[in-house]
Order: sequence, then C-alpha cells, then structure tokens
Amino acid sequence: MKRQIYSLALIPMLFMACANTEPKQEEVKSKVETVVEKKVEAVLDARMPEPAPAVVVATKAQNMVTFIENKKVLEDGMMHIDAFMGSMKPTLKGLLQSDSTHVTAMGACGSLAPKMIGDYNKQITGTKLKRTALKYRNPKNKPDKADKMVMDEFVNKKSFKPIVIELPTQYRVYKPLKVKSSCLLCHGARNDISPELVKMIDRTYPKDMATGFQLGEFRGAVVAEIQK
Repeated sequence: MKRQIYSLALIPMLFMACANTEPKQEEVKSKVETVVEKKVEAVLDARMPEPAPAVVVATKAQNMVTFIENKKVLEDGMMHIDAFMGSMKPTLKGLLQSDSTHVTAMGACGSLAPKMIGDYNKQITGTKLKRTALKYRNPKNKPDKADKMVMDEFVNKKSFKPIVIELPTQYRVYKPLKVKSSCLLCHGARNDISPELVKMIDRTYPKDMATGFQLGEFRGAVVAEIQK
C-alpha cells in the first residue's frame, strides 16, 4: 500500500517534467525514480530485523563443541589411552611405594609422564595423547576451551563415562580420571601431604591448583586427539 501512495504523490512532478525540454525531462525522471527507490527502501528496511553482527556469530561458532556417539572413534581413542595408562601406572605405583615423602613420585609424574606421552605420540600417526585438568598443576596441561566444556560436563553430571566430541579438524576422546586414595598422596589437602612434597610443589609449581581434592572427585582427563 505504501508503494502506491508514494507513486501517486509524485504524479504532479512527472507532469511538470513533460512540459520541459528533453534533457530536463530525463533529469527530472531520474530524480523521481531515485526518490521513489529511497522511500520504498526505507519502508522495507523498517520492516526487516537487523542482522546479528558477524563478529558475534563467528565467536559463537568457534566456541561450539559437538558431543557425538561414534563407536569407532571411541574405541580407537580408548585403545591409545589405555595403552599409555597401562604403561604409566606400574611405574608411578612403584615410586609411591618406594618413597614415603612421595617427592620422587611427583617428580616422575611431572617429568616422566610428559616424556612417555611424547614418546608414545612419536610412534603413532594421526592420533596424539595429552593430559589436562580444570585444576592443573603443570601449566603445560592447561585446558583449551573445548577441554573446559567437556570437563565441566563431567563435573556437572558427576559422570566418569568417556566422552567423544567433534571439532572442525579432529575428534577428541576424553577418559575422565577419578581421585583414588593413591592420588591424595600428592593431590589431597595440603595438611595431609608430606612437608617435603609441599615444599617441592611450592618451588616447582608456584601457581599450583591441584591440591585439596577428595576421594571420588573428578581429577582430570586423558585425551586422544584423532585427526579427520
């Protein structure tokens, strides 16, 4: 209806243009068309909702994590995770038993475990392992945004079932770790940790967040990153 009203309002202008010479007639006609187009566009724009800013859309897309159920990806990831953990556990258990202060065990966990993961990753193609936690001790294990979202899921649901997510270039399989009695020797309340170990933690990891855990809590995760 508004388009018709604008056209009728401009009829007198068209009539005056016809009485002038040819160049002026074309000039007036062009001006009339321009005015009509602008008024119609203004009406249409008023009816259209404003689009969301491109930056906001891009930011939201980058933060998206897709939780999926993929049996093959889960099996492949867990195979590598279990293989690594199977080789690490006996070593760590022996060190905990051999040193009552547990300083040696923590030293191994901080240096030996990353080396073992590095060596394991060199032997396989298309999959990389890593350790991460919400309350991490070693800054190298700091989680990224996807890691945080998945681990928040473990905590909120109080679940210890492995999770698979899909990202643009890879899949990730997360095996959650539950705090056991042996974990408390290095990650329990600071008053319950040996004084020697507390000194080592403060000296080596001044920004440590990995103490104060209780039995059965979510500790962190071992992650298998599988390239597509």
